Amino acid sequence: MLDAPLREALRASGLNAFGVASAAAWDRAVAPERQSAALSPGAVSILVVGSGGQDMWNHFLADLRAHPEHLAEEAHPLDAFVERRVRAADALLGATPRRWFFASATADVHLDFRALAQLAGLGRRSRLGLLLHPEFGVWLGLRAACFLPVPLPVTDPVEGDPCDGCPAPCIDACPGNAFPGGHWNVDPCAAFHAAAPTCASSCAARSACVVAPHHRYDADEVQYHYDRAGGRPRLRALVGLSDDDDRFEGVGPHWQTWRRKVRVHDDRSP
Repeated sequence: MLDAPLREALRASGLNAFGVASAAAWDRAVAPERQSAALSPGAVSILVVGSGGQDMWNHFLADLRAHPEHLAEEAHPLDAFVERRVRAADALLGATPRRWFFASATADVHLDFRALAQLAGLGRRSRLGLLLHPEFGVWLGLRAACFLPVPLPVTDPVEGDPCDGCPAPCIDACPGNAFPGGHWNVDPCAAFHAAAPTCASSCAARSACVVAPHHRYDADEVQYHYDRAGGRPRLRALVGLSDDDDRFEGVGPHWQTWRRKVRVHDDRSP
């Protein structure tokens, strides 16, 4: 396959989850300004790249320890790590026309990666709102997507409700009552975050998921994703960078802006 060497190169950086959606399926799911004709004319296939479990985090820490300047000079160091590794591996595609999109805070174009990854067979939306991957469970990060003008074998979407039959310990574990109707909702979750520090550096509901607990992020990675204001000092300590040498402070989550960027709808379909 055209993308086989690319996938192997990305796996070496911990980018270890892949799926392929057809551009036609994506076009049926999104508004005209996000369809392939607008984003990457001629695209036929979309390769979606994610990271499951702790593998990418370990590679990220190793990179920072070898190059602490990557932390000192980047406001979003993990996003920057992903883009560097993807750009390096991208050379393996040769002259094939393509366009990459990244699931990062500073991306020029924001896609609904959750909907795209579901189309690409990387999981099905769980009651937590996160995709539940067949191997990694909810411990999956969506990182990048490549629109290509060549046909790649499409990954069949996961069918059915992945949480069907589960006793839902995630709901019981949530202190913010963020599961009205049995599924996570951003508004009560955000309101609870604003009112109490209980979930400042972790998510008890996500940690309670019974699927693939052996792939659960470690405490440092969880803190980085949920509390970058506190997670960034922790990163500095992990890699031996002094506070004075870091040009940036950690930034907290922007609870509402992501919905405007990616045009997320309230229904549970892609």
